[in-house]
Amino acid sequence: MNTLSLQRINLHSPYLVGQPEENDSSFYFTTDFGLKYTISFMLEHSFVLSGGYQFCINVEGAGRSPGDMKLRQTVFAIIEEFFEVNGSEVMLYLCETGDEKEGLRNRLFIRWFNTYEHRDLYIIRTAEGKLDGVQNFTALFSRKDNPRLEELLAEFEETISIVFD
Repeated sequence: MNTLSLQRINLHSPYLVGQPEENDSSFYFTTDFGLKYTISFMLEHSFVLSGGYQFCINVEGAGRSPGDMKLRQTVFAIIEEFFEVNGSEVMLYLCETGDEKEGLRNRLFIRWFNTYEHRDLYIIRTAEGKLDGVQNFTALFSRKDNPRLEELLAEFEETISIVFD
């Protein structure tokens, strides 16, 4: 993954985004509600065999950020920078399943995308199904001008049909 510019992210992010010195693929910020978010990218070969990056959103704290548009804008500032410097890559979003709120997270992310002002530049392909008896939600996210788009979508669809019960 090419290095993302923290300076460019902060130009478009309402929350001040920081980055740990030891990890150039991870970012953090704190919301007005006191929740601490970490956004990270990890190599992923499970759902797209030719490779991509898993997009992870982790939150510390038990509170909620009801209707926090600044949270959405900050997440998309990071996503936009990812695709600005890694245009031909694909991003995979897998909802965490540890607390049985994965369906809510999936709906929220899809709603964020559907109200995103630059959504016409991107394609999102979602899938849901059971894996070892647990309901999972995932999404493939890519720029529409990705030269490998058809290949990536086909790999994603094929993997989903095999992996989910």
